[in-house]
Amino acid sequence: MPRLLLLTALLLWTGCRFSRTYEVRGRVVGFGDDPHTLFIQHEEIPGYMPAMTMPFRTPDTTAVSRLSLGDQIAFTFHVTRDSAWIIDIRRLPPGTRLNLDAGAPPAFQGLPLLQEGDPLPDATLLTQDSLQLRLSDLQGRALLLTFIYTRCPVPDFCPLMSRRFQQLQEPLKARFGDRTRLLTISFDPAYDTPSVLRRYARHYTDDTRHWIFATGDTTTIRRLAAQFGVHYETEGGEIIHNLTTALVMPDGRIGRIWRGNRWTTDEVLAAVAEVLADTSATR
Repeated sequence: MPRLLLLTALLLWTGCRFSRTYEVRGRVVGFGDDPHTLFIQHEEIPGYMPAMTMPFRTPDTTAVSRLSLGDQIAFTFHVTRDSAWIIDIRRLPPGTRLNLDAGAPPAFQGLPLLQEGDPLPDATLLTQDSLQLRLSDLQGRALLLTFIYTRCPVPDFCPLMSRRFQQLQEPLKARFGDRTRLLTISFDPAYDTPSVLRRYARHYTDDTRHWIFATGDTTTIRRLAAQFGVHYETEGGEIIHNLTTALVMPDGRIGRIWRGNRWTTDEVLAAVAEVLADTSATR
């Protein structure tokens, strides 16, 4: 995109003055439903956020169109009081080594990021009813899972994920009967005990057989979250984190991964219908 056009786009994009600027490196792990969104597994941004996987918005759709999954890139990240975006996206030289584990606990550094088609790792969780649940127990159904913490104060983060699952529950049950499950996993096990999860669940559903709320020991949750690209750190009494929602197919493989909060209930319902139709066709 010519520099003058890009500058004009930025002025229209932000409508405000720059506040902070960071030079960032990372790897492309996905593309959004619009040409302005990239999902990037990035290195630590010193003084701002730990290494994690998250969506970034950019006005430079031409640069996005030239990228492929797995590309290692550098970019300039602008953050203002009201908005954030990236520009000056460029590929890094072949062989560049990225430190994508910065900010992750040492025990989980080097864990491969789950991709569509990979088997869901098994793990033992604790439900809102204080019952042990193995993820493998849910095999045989289409499973939608997401990660939250109940005290999250940001309306378009955890509360939005729970509202979306609430909007999905009845259509899933009506269309697919007992062939689906919803699973909300808290990454704040110290606070989100079964009793807290049970109270939280009451705000959204009266059917916790179909929509399960769970957590687990710190090590289990850290490992599982890291494998899904969910990174979180406590800062100022809040947990800074990103978002990932996934569809697990009845055979236990990952069917779809949605990073961030821009997915829609219609999109997810269509993905579930496709997965269950494929399952029926192979019987």
